Amino acid sequence: MKTIKIRAVLSLLLLVTFIVSLFTGLGLYFSPSGKTAKQTEWNFFGFEKRQLENLHTVFGFAMSVLIVIHLIVNYKLFFSEIRALVKKQ
Repeated sequence: MKTIKIRAVLSLLLLVTFIVSLFTGLGLYFSPSGKTAKQTEWNFFGFEKRQLENLHTVFGFAMSVLIVIHLIVNYKLFFSEIRALVKKQ
């Protein structure tokens, strides 16, 4: 697989994990605290609070792993940009 395709797939996966994490994060932010969510059968677009927590955790970890892979694949560009920033100062 060419490097360009790997970068494209990584970018797409990062975008998807970010959107899911954002969506679940908003749901958790606006969810009632404690047992209230369970007692009132609260949901966010059909997801219960516990499901949102699980999705948020899984996709957060996945995004962290993808970020590390992204940095490894793009390390040359990353270091050249840092050098350019340091030289300008």
